[in-house]
Amino acid sequence: MITVFFILYEELNTHKAAERLNMSQPAVSRALQKLRDSFNDPIFVKTRHGLTATDKAHFLAQRLPNTWQELTDIINHVEKFELSEVTGRLNVTLHPALIGLISDKLFLALHQVAPNVELVISVWNNDTEQDLLAGKQDVAVTMLSPKLSKEMTIKSMPTLHARVYLNKQHPLASRTIDERAFTQYPLAVLHVPGWNENTTYVEKYLEQMGLTPTNAYRSPHPDSILNVIAKTDLLHAAGAQYHGVDNSKVLSKPIYIEQKAVKFHSYFCHHYRHRNKPLFQWLFDTINQIITEQHHAEKTLNKPFNPG
Repeated sequence: MITVFFILYEELNTHKAAERLNMSQPAVSRALQKLRDSFNDPIFVKTRHGLTATDKAHFLAQRLPNTWQELTDIINHVEKFELSEVTGRLNVTLHPALIGLISDKLFLALHQVAPNVELVISVWNNDTEQDLLAGKQDVAVTMLSPKLSKEMTIKSMPTLHARVYLNKQHPLASRTIDERAFTQYPLAVLHVPGWNENTTYVEKYLEQMGLTPTNAYRSPHPDSILNVIAKTDLLHAAGAQYHGVDNSKVLSKPIYIEQKAVKFHSYFCHHYRHRNKPLFQWLFDTINQIITEQHHAEKTLNKPFNPG
């Protein structure tokens, strides 16, 4: 019955929940009625578009996972863990700059050892922390030092260099890119709804130094941004080198602020109830290895600071 609650909480639709649970819709409705009787609350209320969770449902979603997971771990405990036997859906949220680097490699590695797991990749947004706490997301990887709830486990991973993309014939193509460049030329920025639709990290970073950049183009698609960059003098700053998009038409250079290369740590985050799960340790090891390999590769890409 508790499993039905969590699936309903994620889907807010009895039909979709029934499909995921491999149950009939009437069976799910009966389970929902038992939940309502047990907690003396509607739990989920019908709307024109499905269901909406009550305050009691939100409370349960935040409190139940700890107790329920501990009980499940005890019941399902086995001496030898086999990844190949894992089934179900794995929800992973990634920082926008890391999706191209991690998502494909993670799926291929996971599919090789756990072929019956469905991997769902999402973009980090303002709701990610609550989604992790509520069990809607399993793990998340970000590049900005996260200030999350004490209920979260946060592991640091290797640094990656921030990079700027620019036209191959750009006036700065042969020069070092420092903080002054971002005020001399307009910017194209990666616009991700629910994450940076108001102010980008580049703007915040430069404003702390008393510099005000000019944004000329916003898009949620890196491909579109790089196409614009290739045909204009706009600059595009990214927290890491893009992967999985066509970089051949533009230059990619490291960014230096106050003569120091800008680097960002990556952080692996999940609710602490998962801290002893072998699958989550495997996820950390695999993602950490992907980022470590990129970290080592960047050592040959970046040159020491040389003001131009």
